[in-house]
Amino acid sequence: MHSRPAFPEPLNGLADRQAGIVTWEQALQLGMPAKTVRKLVTDGYWTRLSSGIYLTHAMRPAWSSLAWAGALVGGPEAASTGKAALRLDSIIAEEELPIHFLLPFNASYRPPNSWWRFSRTRTPFRAMGELPRVPIERVIIDLCATEPGRALHWVMLAVGSRKTTASRLREQLDEISRHPIRAELKEILADAEQGVHSPLEYAYLRNVERAHGLSGGRRQVRSRGYFRDVYYDEGLIVELDGRLGHDGVDAFRDMDRDNYHTARGKTTLRFGWHQCVNAPCRAAAMVADLRHQLGWTDEEHSCRRCLRRP
Repeated sequence: MHSRPAFPEPLNGLADRQAGIVTWEQALQLGMPAKTVRKLVTDGYWTRLSSGIYLTHAMRPAWSSLAWAGALVGGPEAASTGKAALRLDSIIAEEELPIHFLLPFNASYRPPNSWWRFSRTRTPFRAMGELPRVPIERVIIDLCATEPGRALHWVMLAVGSRKTTASRLREQLDEISRHPIRAELKEILADAEQGVHSPLEYAYLRNVERAHGLSGGRRQVRSRGYFRDVYYDEGLIVELDGRLGHDGVDAFRDMDRDNYHTARGKTTLRFGWHQCVNAPCRAAAMVADLRHQLGWTDEEHSCRRCLRRP
């Protein structure tokens, strides 16, 4: 194999920013002769991923390299969408293939392959970021349409990341003329706007609090740098934790928070998935009993599950 030709420094910098990807046009514009590009490919130093799209080494392409290559194949109006956009926003860790891209409806057809899928849409969209991606609000609302059974998951994931809000998601939903689960999604977003940021918090709200008339809980209340999951004005705190057997720094942080609140006369109850999903009536009874002891004067009520108990 021949020695590798030297790169112009500007081309090196561009390749670094684009995860090792450059186009034919970029290489020529930044000072590399056409015959040198051909030689790099022929001699195996560069890998051709698509027409005029090159990986500037011979190793297996990383997911980020494929994302850049797909965006360049799609053209200046292309934007990654779906789970790829969430990965680029660091909301999920999975790097799934194929990577999905959105194109304007009048864009030329791009054939799919094992790396990329291109969809054209009549609905206007904007792209953000150096590696263009559809904004998180549009991505989440679209995912709720294509995966309606996971709508709660997607909304809670987005809101819990603190990279968007339920209000912004609702505004995005309002901009779309048709959505297959609009009514259900509006209910989920309404709860999220009240501070429900995870599926477990949603289960507590629906199965424990709302089903038993335990009104008055305020969510995501900040105290000494902590966020209380649910706070009742009588002085009761409910913390919700879906992790099994977590320890280390997280466990000590939980203890420190509980001790801080206890020293100030606040009582903390902790519930997980089992209590909120499998035994919500028992959890509700504990919350109601403690609230009454602390001065709550309203009355809880039984839910359908309570009434079915022998």
